[in-house]
Amino acid sequence: MTAGVSRQRGQALMLMLLILALGATWYLVRNLDSVAGDYTAANREQNARVLNRAKQALIGYVAAQASFYGENNPGALPCPEAPASFNSTSGTDGKVASSCTPPEVGRFPWRTLGMDKLVDASGEPLWYVVSAGWAYNGSNTVINSNSVGQLVVDGSAGTDGDTVVALIIAPGPPITVTASANCSAIVQTRLETAPPDWRNWLECENATYPTPDATFASTGPSGSFNDQVVKITKADIMPGIEAAIAKRIEVEIAPLLKAAVYSGASWGLGTNYVYPFAAPFGDPSASSMQGSLATLASGGLLPLNYAETSPGSGVACTSGPSAPRCSPSFVTWTSASLSGASLYSPTCTFTATQIDCSFYYRCLLLGCAGSTVDFTLTANASNVGMALRQLNTAVPMTNVDSANRTASGNLKSDGSADITFTGKASVNGSGSWLVDALCGLIWPLTLILGCQDSTISVPVLLLADNAVFNLLNSGNNSWFLRNKWHEVTYYAVAAPYTPAAPSTCSDTAPVTCLTVSNLDTADPTKATKSRAILILTGRSINNSTRPSGTLANYLEFGNATASFERQPVSTMNDASLKSPYNDRFVVVDTN
Repeated sequence: MTAGVSRQRGQALMLMLLILALGATWYLVRNLDSVAGDYTAANREQNARVLNRAKQALIGYVAAQASFYGENNPGALPCPEAPASFNSTSGTDGKVASSCTPPEVGRFPWRTLGMDKLVDASGEPLWYVVSAGWAYNGSNTVINSNSVGQLVVDGSAGTDGDTVVALIIAPGPPITVTASANCSAIVQTRLETAPPDWRNWLECENATYPTPDATFASTGPSGSFNDQVVKITKADIMPGIEAAIAKRIEVEIAPLLKAAVYSGASWGLGTNYVYPFAAPFGDPSASSMQGSLATLASGGLLPLNYAETSPGSGVACTSGPSAPRCSPSFVTWTSASLSGASLYSPTCTFTATQIDCSFYYRCLLLGCAGSTVDFTLTANASNVGMALRQLNTAVPMTNVDSANRTASGNLKSDGSADITFTGKASVNGSGSWLVDALCGLIWPLTLILGCQDSTISVPVLLLADNAVFNLLNSGNNSWFLRNKWHEVTYYAVAAPYTPAAPSTCSDTAPVTCLTVSNLDTADPTKATKSRAILILTGRSINNSTRPSGTLANYLEFGNATASFERQPVSTMNDASLKSPYNDRFVVVDTN
């Protein structure tokens, strides 16, 4: 073998070895990339599990809190961990701040939620963002089925159910963030004490510090963003809140309404009682909520109109756009007459808000001062059965003795009421002496008796707001009106339990009680026994804009036409459940 041939074979062998080495390197790099990719995927999968666990815990916590008696901010999300508790070693880490000013960013409040401390795949605790309007900020919240989240995520504010009320974020390991659009340059370090600078955990739009805005992101520039984000939307959290509210309406609000009915001899009803007529359905946020005969067959909104600054105050409220339910001139005087054995030539005039009656009376010429005379005032007031009113004989009056007052009413089928009011008119003998004939005097008696005139005035606020408003405006029941749950609550009452036909309803043929199909599948006979019902209409599930004057944007299926039917609550398009369906029934009164 020649030297040239040997040299060529050696070169071929070296080339083969080089090819094999390059192949091995490619294989190693390829596998390293695969391992890195698998590692990243595994981390993201682990983070997804942790984030979902935190999300479900948060949803459950909010629903549970909303169900508690005495919770006056039902539906409010917890604030993030108190900044001063960051990395605390004294057991306050993971506890919520007592209040915050959303949008607020902080660590996830795992301890307050009663769970283990949750960390992501890099061992970092989770972070949490709560939307404006959804957490206690030192003032009571206003959260109901029409509320929407205020966070903008990836450039979208969403629509109704898609709106975002909170975010939970797995921050990942520290990285170096390069300056770019929506990203500020920072080399993240994590050796901080309270309060935290969250730019060392969160990146880009998630890292607006120290005052967060409402804009966040779930993606960002490669190499400068490793936050893993899960959204909590209105559609995620509201079903649990509504279930809790429906139960609280049943337990707390329905008994108050039943106790506020017109009942007994004081309203001419004997052993019967009646509920006021419903208000016609219209935009609930602007409705005066004045009852009407037109709702007798269908129902509508609760007749929660009011006339006073507080029930029994005798001071008329001030109506306006911010107080659409204030209606001081809704219940009005429409007639009046005065009588009494010691009254002569009585006459009455009236306005919507006050009755003024004048009369003549006899008294000793030298002893008129300090006298009183008995009287009976009979009058008619409109719209009593279209509101929740009570008789308040303590209301301020003119020339009526504060003691010995009595009042009763007789509800009429049109919702008006005949009122009988008795008392003693105070007379002071300071008026001028008048013609004897007005008092039926004859000449000899004029030497002993005189004849003088006097007046009394009785305000329409004798028909005061029912005391139920005090309970709904303050204390443990104030959540209902303040959070405006009455704006998503439908009300219907059986005709025999209205002023139109006070009697008792029948749950056998012919049925005159309300009929609600499937009200209780365990006891089908309950379907025809309801005297009065409430329906929590819940959030919009047909993408309609709220508030709205269209009833079909609130109630589903036959409920919108008074063919009441209860179905399983679901927003899934499941034909077997007649979904989507979101109405929740509360029976106020039943046979």
